Amino acid sequence: MLRFVVPLFLIFVGSMFAVWPSFALEGDVGKIESSSKNVRIRIAELDQQLQTHLREAVEKFGDRQIECGKSAEKKPLSDCIAEDGDDLTQTRLSIARTKDGDVKDGPLDELAATEERFAMFIERMNKTNDLLSRAGATMYRTSFDITPEMDQLRRQVIAYVERKQEYDLRLNQAMLIAGVTLVLIAIFAMIFFATRRIRGN
Repeated sequence: MLRFVVPLFLIFVGSMFAVWPSFALEGDVGKIESSSKNVRIRIAELDQQLQTHLREAVEKFGDRQIECGKSAEKKPLSDCIAEDGDDLTQTRLSIARTKDGDVKDGPLDELAATEERFAMFIERMNKTNDLLSRAGATMYRTSFDITPEMDQLRRQVIAYVERKQEYDLRLNQAMLIAGVTLVLIAIFAMIFFATRRIRGN
């Protein structure tokens, strides 16, 4: 009986050795979630600064006539800012992520959500500065460049994906080897017990 127990024990140990590295990925997921949240917090802070700057500009230059909209008609700066229901002085960016039910999102979803916030902020900033420049107002400039943090988050996610693919491949190989070994053990066990029965008779 021992000759069958030992291989099974070795298969179990080998499987744990193959699966164990995947547990390390959980730590990577936590770091990515923390990094993406910090980036979204910073983006939200910058967006609030943008809104404050814009409101101050409207107070000083809101009556200035500028060309805006699809028709390029001259309108007050304040009207151009609130045009098409996309009031630039209103909050559009949030830190929280939207999730569907109990679906657990992964690092790629974290990156996508953060990329979306980043793109929205850049679009709002460019649109704001374009309107302010037409009105002769001071454009919004931030002393903080968030691009390096976004690049770091992208590198973290890429490294995670590469490691996960490597561990998944290793796990599949280990499972295949374990499965083949179990089948062989079962076959030899059947032959062994059948031989003993024949000899016993």
